[in-house]
Amino acid sequence: MTHAAQKLLIISRDALLDTLRYAASEQVFRALARLNRQGFHLLLTAAEPDRWVPTRRNVDDALNAQRMLLERFRNAGGELEGVYYVPRSLLTQDRNREGALDDILKRFCVEPAQAILISSSSPFLKAASRVGLGTHEITLKDKQGKNLLSVLKGLS
Repeated sequence: MTHAAQKLLIISRDALLDTLRYAASEQVFRALARLNRQGFHLLLTAAEPDRWVPTRRNVDDALNAQRMLLERFRNAGGELEGVYYVPRSLLTQDRNREGALDDILKRFCVEPAQAILISSSSPFLKAASRVGLGTHEITLKDKQGKNLLSVLKGLS
C-alpha cells in the first residue's frame, strides 16, 4: 500500500501576524485549515528573537504570538505543527536559512518538491529556491490582508 506524498506549507510567522490587522484574517485561517484537511502540514518560521525573555513569571512576546496563532488555527479547524525559529547571524545568515530549511525537510521527511515557502523575505525565498522548495512571495501591509489569502486559495 502506498501513501500519498506528504506536503508541507511553511509560512513566515510575521506574514500571518500581519493579516490579523485586517478583516480577511478569518478567511486566511479558514483557507489554512482547508489546506490542512487536504493533507498539508502547516509550519510557521520566524527569526530567533534577539533575546529570549525568561518565562518563569512572565511570558515573552514571541510565545504570546505563538499561543495566539495556535488558538486561531484551532478555532478555524486546522492544526499548526509549530513555529521553527531560524538562528540569526550577521555573517552566516544565508547558510542559516538553507540549513533551517534542510532541517525542516528532514524533520518532516519531506522532499523539497513537496514543500512550499510563503514569505515576504526575498533572501529567505532565494534560499528556499536554492534548496528546491516551491516559493510564493507576498507583501506585508497589503492594505487588506488579501495577498496571503489569494496565494492560499491558489494552493487548494
